Amino acid sequence: MKNIILLKSVLTAIEERLQEDLNVELIAGEFNLSSRHLQRLFKFICNQSLGLYIRSRKLAASIDDLLNTDLNILDIAISYGFEYEQSYIRSFKREYGITPGDLRKTRQIVKIKHPLQLDSLSQSHR
Repeated sequence: MKNIILLKSVLTAIEERLQEDLNVELIAGEFNLSSRHLQRLFKFICNQSLGLYIRSRKLAASIDDLLNTDLNILDIAISYGFEYEQSYIRSFKREYGITPGDLRKTRQIVKIKHPLQLDSLSQSHR
């Protein structure tokens, strides 16, 4: 139960800081954990990589800026913590099968990763 409460706090911290330079090491440090321990715990309870989850959530959040602002793609990439426009575009295409520019033009529907909800897990991990 303690681990579920910890992970709920981690997930909240991620959602609050999607537009910051955020990575596993920073999150682990905030919770006084080793990044390795946090990654193992996250993988065990959530069945996915913490680093990939953070990237997926950042990409999902960036879609709103792509579709509802005139910001250029480089500015959007930087605002979500990607150092280079190309790394953002590559990650975006890997996640959604379309480039950010093409999504902006076509407004194609893409399936995003929603924030994890651990409420149902807290029952099964008691």
